[in-house]
Amino acid sequence: MSEASTRQVVYLTHLIIQIGSWAFRIGILIGLLQSSMSAAGLGVAVIFAPIMLGSLLLSPLVDRRDPVAAMMIVNVLRICALLSIFCTDEIDSLLSYASVAVLSLIQPVYLSAEVSFFRRITSEDGMIAVLRNIANIDWLTYLLGMFTGAVLVDRLHLPGVLAFNISAVLLALIVLLGIEQNFRKVQSVFESPPTGTILDLAPLYPAFLAVFLLNLGAGIINVYPAIRATAGGVLDKGVLLTIVMTNGGFALLGALAVKPIFDRLGALPTIAGAAGLLAACLAIMSLDAGLPVVIASSSAMLGLGQIFAAAAHTHMVSSVAPDRAGRLSGLFQCCTYSGVAGNGIAFSLLVDQLSFGLIVLICAASAFLSFAVATFAVVRSRHSRVSCPVDR
Repeated sequence: MSEASTRQVVYLTHLIIQIGSWAFRIGILIGLLQSSMSAAGLGVAVIFAPIMLGSLLLSPLVDRRDPVAAMMIVNVLRICALLSIFCTDEIDSLLSYASVAVLSLIQPVYLSAEVSFFRRITSEDGMIAVLRNIANIDWLTYLLGMFTGAVLVDRLHLPGVLAFNISAVLLALIVLLGIEQNFRKVQSVFESPPTGTILDLAPLYPAFLAVFLLNLGAGIINVYPAIRATAGGVLDKGVLLTIVMTNGGFALLGALAVKPIFDRLGALPTIAGAAGLLAACLAIMSLDAGLPVVIASSSAMLGLGQIFAAAAHTHMVSSVAPDRAGRLSGLFQCCTYSGVAGNGIAFSLLVDQLSFGLIVLICAASAFLSFAVATFAVVRSRHSRVSCPVDR
């Protein structure tokens, strides 16, 4: 199998996995929201918080091993965790939360393995295209997976969603088995141990902080559509689906737009500009101004979020040697999901004390802080006369 063919197969497995994952995510969030608002907030935290541990402790391991084997192991663990949820009687039971936590713990390993693979066969300038392609797949599958999950949870309830996700993971595992033998022939390329320490990454600290702060605010999107689609305690699934599908469409457009913007402006200006506009969108989202404003503001926010994420991820991964790509991808995911988990925790604590609009406005303030940090990084980089590579 050629290098190009192997790359396409890895993209294919990512697509299959993400369709099942998005279907599962909307299914379990709907179930938790129907249980209680606080259960939904806790569910968001359980979905995203363990990603921090996985990205910090497990993602660096893929730099030392065969990334394809790492993806296969993750898929086996995913199947086991999903099967265990079938044993629960209540959606908000301890076993259900534990299974979701396991799925979250191993999630960053899969993406880090993909990034580690691509970084070794792709130039620094080409990484924006690779991560753009991954983002395109993510949001195309968001549309397909969210629609499928909403339909399945309505007709077959959560067990139907679980069965769909397990089937998708199993199919991806079979596809990976088909290329594993071929990949072993070039495994020697991946045998060099990672070099450097976290202290070598000081030039990237502003980017880490900007990613965390932005997601601390933007993480509200995980509950925003369902809350805006709920009136009098009753969820209007038609309105929810309209918001979710439009959000996904604009997110896909954002992912498609990132490469020309990145090529024209550069990494840091793209990050700063997207953060500033995203903060403005969150401020508009705080207004209870009707469904058109809800759809337009949240959709624009997600589109800008994809531009921010792809630019930040590329900036981090391309700033280090290829043998550290998995670690840097893990750090990017840690910053992203620690912010999202923090948002879920804050939402659970504030939802009974503040209006939803005020909570979203606080989220906008967090995103504005991200814009300030990224702007500072832009100014500092322009005043620097000597380029200081992070880890070449």
